[in-house]
Amino acid sequence: MSRGRPRKVETEQALHAIMRAFWQNGFKATSMNDLVDASGMAKPGLYAAFGDKEAMFEKSLLHYFDCYGDMVFGPLTQAQHHYLVDLRELIRTVGYLAADDSTPMGCFLFNSQVEAAYGSERHKTLLKDLGSARIEAIRTRLLKAVGAGEITGECDTDALATFIDGQLAAVSILARCGGTKAQIDTFVETAMKALPSYSPEVLEHSSEFTLRQ
Repeated sequence: MSRGRPRKVETEQALHAIMRAFWQNGFKATSMNDLVDASGMAKPGLYAAFGDKEAMFEKSLLHYFDCYGDMVFGPLTQAQHHYLVDLRELIRTVGYLAADDSTPMGCFLFNSQVEAAYGSERHKTLLKDLGSARIEAIRTRLLKAVGAGEITGECDTDALATFIDGQLAAVSILARCGGTKAQIDTFVETAMKALPSYSPEVLEHSSEFTLRQ
């Protein structure tokens, strides 16, 4: 008597596939059948491992942050270069990742924030918390820049952090709409000119940008 081959899928691999499905289609447009197909797990196994659809979405958002958080925010946290260099790398990394052909288009977090404007309170709360953590990381880097004398103490770091976070959202949308790397680079360089103590010389003498993996 023949037996069907059991499908054993590692939980983290399944979560990664679920994340990509939500990233591609959004929460509302992703069905449970889509998640079954993406993960290779039957519905009972999915529910047992991850909870209901809302819980799967929330775990996907946190998994996304785990996957890409260090790549995006590592240089910002390390603060080994002038703050202008770190912020340029931050914005450009978000843009390049959002335009990467090997992943769904756009930034999963920003995509979800737009959709969550019409979504559940659970999603809104989680996305607000993730957004606050992102802005706080930017603000912390700006405070280090103040301490290093790269920008003056009169700078409103809260307002500037919000401005920079807005540039991350904008470059993500640019990439999702099909923006090329050249267009992303132009966007980034234009955004940099609005920052305090902007110096082309500082940016020109920084090392050539490569997307960290």
